[in-house]
Amino acid sequence: MKYPKLLFISDCYKYTHAAMYPNGVEEVYSLLYCRNPRLDLESLNGHIVAFGMRQVIHKLQQLYYEFKQCEENILREALEWIYIKFMKLNPNEESYKFLVEKWLNLPDEMPVTFKALPEGTFVSNNTPIISVLCQKSEHCWFVNFIETYLNSELWKTCFVATKAALFKKIEYDFLQSYIDKSLNFHDFAARGMNGIEDCYISSMGHLLFFSGTDSLMAIRNVYDNYGKSIETLGSIPASEHSVMCLGGQQYELETFKRIMEKFPHSMVSIVADTWNLWNIIDLLKNDKEMFLTIQNRKQPIVLRPDSGDPFLILTGNPHAHDDREKKGVIRLVHEYFGFHHVRIIYGDAITIERARMIYEWCKHNNFNPLEFLCLGIGSYAYNSGIRDDVGLVTKMTWAKINGKSVHLIKNPITGKDKISLSGKVAVKRDTREVVQYMDYEIENDLLSTDMSLEDLDSIRIYAKSEFLRAIGIHQDTLNT
Repeated sequence: MKYPKLLFISDCYKYTHAAMYPNGVEEVYSLLYCRNPRLDLESLNGHIVAFGMRQVIHKLQQLYYEFKQCEENILREALEWIYIKFMKLNPNEESYKFLVEKWLNLPDEMPVTFKALPEGTFVSNNTPIISVLCQKSEHCWFVNFIETYLNSELWKTCFVATKAALFKKIEYDFLQSYIDKSLNFHDFAARGMNGIEDCYISSMGHLLFFSGTDSLMAIRNVYDNYGKSIETLGSIPASEHSVMCLGGQQYELETFKRIMEKFPHSMVSIVADTWNLWNIIDLLKNDKEMFLTIQNRKQPIVLRPDSGDPFLILTGNPHAHDDREKKGVIRLVHEYFGFHHVRIIYGDAITIERARMIYEWCKHNNFNPLEFLCLGIGSYAYNSGIRDDVGLVTKMTWAKINGKSVHLIKNPITGKDKISLSGKVAVKRDTREVVQYMDYEIENDLLSTDMSLEDLDSIRIYAKSEFLRAIGIHQDTLNT
């Protein structure tokens, strides 16, 4: 379609709101904030991670620029297609002409001012993460037109970043310390995301807290937008079931050998449960040549079980008939090879609850999972949410009408959980107090008009400080 994408980024009902506004509206102001998120955030003391705001705003600005480059006759044709052919408006009515002119008279620069929190800020309930202000009466309608785009593009990145923070808390609770360059949780979610563009944007949330990812789309995003530095990020060579199957079941040991020979100087991950997980672990131990090869490698191999209940596979199933299955992969690898030579990655159906169970089992059995275990986080965790999980909403909360500032508030008698913020809103930098005000400005507001994108390393440092603040740890305490 030759029509600019900006014309197709909102819910249909927003396309007629400009004609519904009362006379005298001079300025309007809307907020994006997290209201009553549904995620279990107890371990983060109720905090959501706000991330991705500036990238979404930059993308919107690009769409606006594209729109303004479009020829007027094409815009008129597109608007006719939307309003007359689709919405069935009467072209002879004043409302139709009014709406078309609103679009055609948009200025060269987007007629709104954004403020946003720093990327990686941990926010509690009803804390704004973006504010949108329009001070041009003729363009006030545009503020809430872009609501759908901002919500749909932003909630997922906040969701993934918050889930990553919840996994980070498991790691932190075990070590009682923050690991800056952690490879203990690895992003496996790319194939289960809602398309490559979704992965490009939202998988960045994982990288706030962990350095391991198989989502090269996120790495491309780092290169495109977040400073290009990927030295602290990484992955390793790894097989999959197709590789193992091509070698044949009766030659599985030879496939292991071939893979290790191809990557003699680096860690390499090898799928171990294409057929019989317990048998192949035994074969790796009992074949003398293979055992010595493993023991003499400069870098360990990484066994990857990939099917079944991760807790039972790793820690042992007391109800199993096979003694090896009763022991579980962790004990077998420890007894057979030692964790210096063989490590473990499990990347199927890992949830917050299962990861915490595995870490707690390790603690109670005197194993340190940070030395040998990586958990792959797939779409089971990173693509299982909806917008309500982070509670992201947009509400218009303030306006200037006929020269007078007006509180706007949604307060439905049938749903008190949906009471909105009101007025203009600031977040005090030092206390994180949410302040609602009208005609004056709040000093030291954490919301900023600076829309520049910092490099990922800087954002990670800030996200670390925010993580520690959210869980009640002062960095001064860590340094003593």
